[in-house]
This record gives sequence, C-alpha cells and structure tokens, in this order.
Amino acid sequence: MTATTAFSIPAWPADQLDSAVPPEPAAPYFDANLNAWVLSRYADILAAFRASTLFPASTNSAKPAEPMPPCEHLKMRAETIEALPASRINAWRDLLQPQADALAASLSAHDPVELLEAYARPLCLSLAATVTGISLDLARRLDEAAARVSASAAEPFDSETHRIADLANEELKPYFHAGPESLRDSGFVALSQTMPAILGNAWYALAQQPDAWNLLHRRPELIDHAVEELLRYAGLVRILGRMAQADIDLNGTTIRKGQRIILRIVAGNRDPERFSKPNQVEIARRDGGHLSLGAGGHACVGANLIRMAAATITGPLVRRFALATPAQPVEWCGGSGFRLPAAFWVSLS
Repeated sequence: MTATTAFSIPAWPADQLDSAVPPEPAAPYFDANLNAWVLSRYADILAAFRASTLFPASTNSAKPAEPMPPCEHLKMRAETIEALPASRINAWRDLLQPQADALAASLSAHDPVELLEAYARPLCLSLAATVTGISLDLARRLDEAAARVSASAAEPFDSETHRIADLANEELKPYFHAGPESLRDSGFVALSQTMPAILGNAWYALAQQPDAWNLLHRRPELIDHAVEELLRYAGLVRILGRMAQADIDLNGTTIRKGQRIILRIVAGNRDPERFSKPNQVEIARRDGGHLSLGAGGHACVGANLIRMAAATITGPLVRRFALATPAQPVEWCGGSGFRLPAAFWVSLS
C-alpha cells in the first residue's frame, strides 16, 4: 500500500514478524513527528490498557484525536459481551469443528498447499456467516467488500484505502441488522478477514520454528497454550492508538489531557523484562499474559471467540501434519496497523 499523506508514518521495522532483528522496548517518549507518546514496554502498555481515562483513538495524527465517547464505548462493550456467552461460542465451535476436520483431511501431503486460500479463509468465512446470521452464499458475495474494509485497518495512514473502505462499508451495512453493532458488518469483516490474517501469522511463526509445530503434532492437547503463545509471538496488531481524557501518570510518565498515545503491541509482547526467551515460540510457556487482545477494561470483547476459532482451525492442521515447510518465499501485505502473508505456500508432511 502507498500512503498518500505527507505526515509521518510509524516505521519500527523490527516490529514486523519477518524482521531479522527483534523489537527493542524502550522508555516512553514523545514523538513530535507522530504527535504522540510512544509506549513499547510491556508494563507501560499494560498500564495504558488498564487506565480508565485512556480511550481508543486513531494513531493517525492527521485525523482528529477525539475518541469514541466513553459512555458509548462502554455500552458497545457490554452489548457485545452479552452476545458472546460461552454457551454460544461452544455451539459455534461444534459447527466449525467438523468443517475444519474435513478440510484438513483434504489437504495434500504431496503437493505444495496455499494454506490461507485452501484452509483458513473458507473456514473463517463460514464462521463469519454463522456468527453474523447470514447465509454462506451471501458471505461469499460480500467477501471482496470486506477485504477492502480490512485493508484500511492494515494501513491506517493511507487516505485512499480509507476512502475505498468507506464505500465498502456502505455496501456491507444493509445486509446486517441483528445483534450488537460490533457483531454486524464490523464483526463480519473481523472474522472473514482479520481472523485468517491472525492464523497466517501464527502458522508462519510455527513453520519458522518447526520444533514447535512438531511438538503440537505430538501433543495436540497443548493447542490452547499454543494459541496464547502464538498470539504473543506473532500477534497481528502492530500498533494501537489511545487518547487521554484527563491528565494521567503512567509509571512515572505524565501524559496530558488530549494527548495521543501509540502502543507498540509487538514490542511489548517481546519485552525481555516480562518474558523469558521472548523471541522464541515456547508452546508450553508459563510466563503468559500477552497484550495482543488488550487487558483490563480495554480487553478485546471478542477474545474468547478469537481463541476458539484459532484453536479449532489450527488443531486439525497440526494433528494431521507433523511439519509444514515453506514452499515459497512469503510476500507480505498490510502496513503499520498490521501485516500478514499475502499467501502462504507450504509443503505438508
């Protein structure tokens, strides 16, 4: 994607999953070019998530920093939590599991497979249709529009992708009427587009560290632990934005009302002060508590749905195959918001 704006865009290339150099968390500092405080240490980001006076806001300094009103934000969270009880998530898992088992059984162990197109995306699209209450046929017709919306989240600093996404949002909205706002068209985009991206990053990480993949093959009961570790090591979101509704002290750093904050999630998840061997995939890791799904009052309300989908879709893959070897160099797409493999070709054995 090519940014069409003249202002500064966050880089931090070490925060990319394919970087040869691991990210280095640093003390909070104010970046004048980004017009924002930058937090990258685990403890600082966790404190920001738990702060009652910090609310989601754009990371883009060319946009107004005014976040969603707190009362509206809290109302949306409550509605989504109510719509996602464990019983409903378990019912969706029971529908998804046989689909994942059957599709994994159909994957070739002789010819290279593009795992995203052949496996992740069909299952995620089916889950998106189920959760949002539309037919699978309609979900397939809306998939391309959802991809255009997702592209703007991947690169929040590209004004052209946002213009295209706004048009795509208008295409999607008429088809979603039931349930809380976050589980309508935005929920469809999250499950049909963001979820395959989460899986693509996770599987890329596993393929880069084959001992971890093989351990899961031999001990599939560790799948829930593996999902948490892969969210930590290969979590999709690179940065998140916050804005202070009042003056606040975060671990000794004074942030004034109205100031913007950028949270470097990837760096926080690799903080050696919090995690032992932070740059390795440790399936049975005991020092958990990643930041990829937020924390405190700003924890992702769909976290359990994400965990269920990741475990249910990844489980059959690692149970059937002992190893996945990259068959082609990975080309990456996305941007400062998140990056993902454009395609992920592997040889399964």
